[in-house]
Amino acid sequence: MRIHKRAAAALAVALIGSLSLAGAGAGTAAAEETSVALPSASFRDIVVDGVHDRVFVSDPEGGSVVVTDYSGAVVQQITGEEGAAGLVLSADSTKLYVALSTADAIAEIDTATLTETGRYPTGTDTSPQTLAMAGGKLWFGYTVASAGGIGSLDVASAAPEATLVPSGRFWHYAPALAASPADPNVLVAGEEGVSPASLAVYDTAAGDLRKRVERSFISAPSISYLNDFAVTADGQNIVVAANNPSEHQVIRLSDLSSNGFHSSWQFPNAVAVATDGTVATGAEGDFVKTYRPGTTWPAFREYVVNNLQRDGLAWAPDENRLFAITGFSYGSAPTLHVLPDAGKLDTTLGLQAPATSPRGKDLTVTGQLSAAEPFPAGTTVDVTRTDAAHPAGTPVGAFPVSASTGEFMITERLRETGDVTYTATYKGDGLHRSATAQATVTITK
Repeated sequence: MRIHKRAAAALAVALIGSLSLAGAGAGTAAAEETSVALPSASFRDIVVDGVHDRVFVSDPEGGSVVVTDYSGAVVQQITGEEGAAGLVLSADSTKLYVALSTADAIAEIDTATLTETGRYPTGTDTSPQTLAMAGGKLWFGYTVASAGGIGSLDVASAAPEATLVPSGRFWHYAPALAASPADPNVLVAGEEGVSPASLAVYDTAAGDLRKRVERSFISAPSISYLNDFAVTADGQNIVVAANNPSEHQVIRLSDLSSNGFHSSWQFPNAVAVATDGTVATGAEGDFVKTYRPGTTWPAFREYVVNNLQRDGLAWAPDENRLFAITGFSYGSAPTLHVLPDAGKLDTTLGLQAPATSPRGKDLTVTGQLSAAEPFPAGTTVDVTRTDAAHPAGTPVGAFPVSASTGEFMITERLRETGDVTYTATYKGDGLHRSATAQATVTITK
């Protein structure tokens, strides 16, 4: 894999930080990225089921949905899903809904058994493409008679029936849809593949579409050829990926005005927002980047992922993993990339000890745990000792970390001479990566 010079520099720093020194050590753990070629002919959408730890990837050309685990290993390929396009999970993740673009229907799949349990017609020649859950209903973007529209399906009813719902505007194609994590009644629709691009925000609380605001992005900013968009976790903004401009625009949901941007090089084509608000952006000619909630610069983490596909990013609900889909071109056989710890901060763990210490005397080893954001109360570091009597290591204890300084201290009185190596390990948490450090002391007579 080609490494850009900025990524290479970051890698060098990480390697230097993990080297052990005589009497001192510092390091941060790095989880391994994995890539798995999928047994499908094309790609259209990806969603992640945090209840069953599954990733669902739709394959319209092959008429299937590929299911993997969190490591990317294929669990099953659900076939017979004609023109499988947009995907969405029910609120409790018990059901996966699949837009069947060539069957004029929406399939319902049980996420425990991975079998189709229902199929609901959307109307002759409607070709449903996109899906979102809002206002207790399933909404779908469709195309019929050379125009697009929005329909709904009351999946909570005993016998769900699709309804084509007036949206108060003309759509050239099936509009892309997104829900708001902060307001279950908000539905955002976007016009893809046209210039200028446009967005419309609807309230679905009454069961229909009541437009709050609509905008065509002719200027300030000028946006064309929309590829993907997502609502931020706080429901305040929409992050937009489009061919033009070469940045991921941030648009206020309330009035669709400009609210900054995430820097990209060329052809932004994917965006995903984690449940904690961390934003992931991707572009066909740039890195996949993540940003801490509420920030647009600098990038929190960067990944070299070549040939990212449109709509090809999705977070695991625990924010620890980001999934990305790549291919040679749009519609080609996809590869699933698992990007671990994409929502976690780097952690630095240092350990300092004297080069020598007399036996039978108190030996003090100090350490410090640090990161860009605070650690939770009660954080501890596990320490083990390796010496001649314990070549496989023996636990020394779990040592509390100071909430204000990140410091901790180990004091022992050793009776045997020789080299003693202390290993400190921080296991990590929902925000911070794990880290390990070592320090070696020679116990003298």
